[in-house]
Amino acid sequence: MAAAVAAAGVPQGAREGGWLPDAVLVGDRFEAGMAFFADATGRLTRFSREPADLAQARRLPGVAALPGLVDAHARSWQRLLRGRALPGADPAGGAAGLRLLARLTPEDAYDAASLAFLELLRGGVTCVAECCLLRDGASGAPPEEALATALAVARAAHEVGIRLALVRLACLRPGPGEELPPRLLAGGVDAFTRECEVLRARLAREYPADEAWLVVGPQSLAAVPAAGCQAIGEYARAQRLRLQTCTAVTSAAAAALRAEHGRPEVAALAELGLVDKRFTAVGGGQLEDAELRLIGAARGAVCALPGTAAAHGWALPDPAAVRAAGAGLALGSGAGVRLDLLEEARWAERRFRLEASSPPAPAALALQAATAMGARSLGATGGGLEVGRPADFFTVSLSEPSLAGADPASLATALVQGGQLRAIRDVWVGARQRLAGGRHVRQGAILGRFIETQARLQAG
Repeated sequence: MAAAVAAAGVPQGAREGGWLPDAVLVGDRFEAGMAFFADATGRLTRFSREPADLAQARRLPGVAALPGLVDAHARSWQRLLRGRALPGADPAGGAAGLRLLARLTPEDAYDAASLAFLELLRGGVTCVAECCLLRDGASGAPPEEALATALAVARAAHEVGIRLALVRLACLRPGPGEELPPRLLAGGVDAFTRECEVLRARLAREYPADEAWLVVGPQSLAAVPAAGCQAIGEYARAQRLRLQTCTAVTSAAAAALRAEHGRPEVAALAELGLVDKRFTAVGGGQLEDAELRLIGAARGAVCALPGTAAAHGWALPDPAAVRAAGAGLALGSGAGVRLDLLEEARWAERRFRLEASSPPAPAALALQAATAMGARSLGATGGGLEVGRPADFFTVSLSEPSLAGADPASLATALVQGGQLRAIRDVWVGARQRLAGGRHVRQGAILGRFIETQARLQAG
C-alpha cells in the first residue's frame, strides 16, 4: 500500500493527499480558498475549506488549477511532417506522408508519439485519442505482428504519463484520387476486427482500464463500404467500445457520399447502426443541421479540428449549431499542425461569442469542449475535477504576463482568450505529477531521440 500511495503522489503513511492552489476550477467557476484531495488510487475524494484541511494540503502558491484537457483526435506520426510538409486530407498525409510511411518503423512511431504526447502534456492535456491506422508486416501477417506500431504508441503514452484512447480506424479502399500504401489498408472487416480484439486484450492486460483503452470505427464512409461500416458498428456495440469516423472535409466529398448512398453522410451512418451515444463524427465541417440533429438525438458528439482545418482552408462546424442540436462538441489536434488545445478552445470561444445569440459564458463552453465533452466522447474517466474522478489537472501561473491581473471571476475568459502555453507550470495525471515547472523528467531524452529519428527519416 505504501508504494501505491507514493506512486499516486500522496504522502507516505497517509490515506490521501491534497493541494491548495490560489484558485481551482470547479464546474464552470474558479473557487479561491479551497483545497482538493485524492486517495492512493489517484481519485478525487473531497473538496474542503476547513482550516485543518487547508493546513494539511500541499500549498501551490501563485497558480490556479484546472481539469486536464482532452485531445479527442490526434495523429502523432504526422508530427514528423511539421515544418516540412502540410499533411494532406488523405490518411497518408499527402505525398510527403507517403514517402515517410515507406520508412516508418514501430520505433520511429514510438519516438514521434513520445514527443507529440510530451508536447500535449506541456499544454495541459492529460488524455489523448491517438488515431493509429498503421499496420505492420506483410499482408495476412498475424495480428500481433500487424499491431507493432499501435503497441509502440501505447508504450509511448504510458512512459510519458498521459491517458490514451487508442483509436483504430478501418480503411478498406482509397478515396477518389488517393494513393494509399498497403500498411494503411486493413485486409477486410474480419481481419480488422480480429486485430482489434487482440489489441483490446493487450491493452486490458498491460495497462489499467482508465489509462489505455480501444476506440474503433471506419476511417470514413468513403473508405469502408456500407456493409463493412455496419459490421464495425456491430463489433463496437458488442464490445461496448466508443466509435469514431472522419466526415467529409469538402462539399464535393460530401456530395459524392450523398450520391452514393442516397442520403447525407450521417444519415447513412445512422441507418447502418453507427450513430448512438458512443459515436463521434470527426471534422464535421460539412455536416448539415439535420445531421447534427441526428447526432444530438443519439447523444453523440462532433470533434472539431480547428488547427488542421485552418491549415487546409476546410470548413469547421458551428459550435452554437452543434450545441443547439444537442450534440457534444469535442476538440482535437488532428494532423498535429499544432499541438495546443488551448488554441483550439480559443477558436470555440470566439465562435460561441460571435455567432451565438446571447451565448452563456463562451469561455466556459469552450473549456467544457476541451475537457468534459472530449472525455465523454471517448469514455474517459476524467474531464472535470469532481469527487470520484481521477486527479487529472494542470496549473497556470497567475503572474505570467498573459494572465496578470485576472481574478477568479475573469480567469477562465482571460485564459481562453489570451493565455499562453508558457503559463502552464505543472501537470498531474491520476495524482502523479508528470510535469514540474514546465518540464518533464524525460524531456531531454525524448527530444534527442525525436531529432535523430526525424533527421534519419528526412535524409532517406
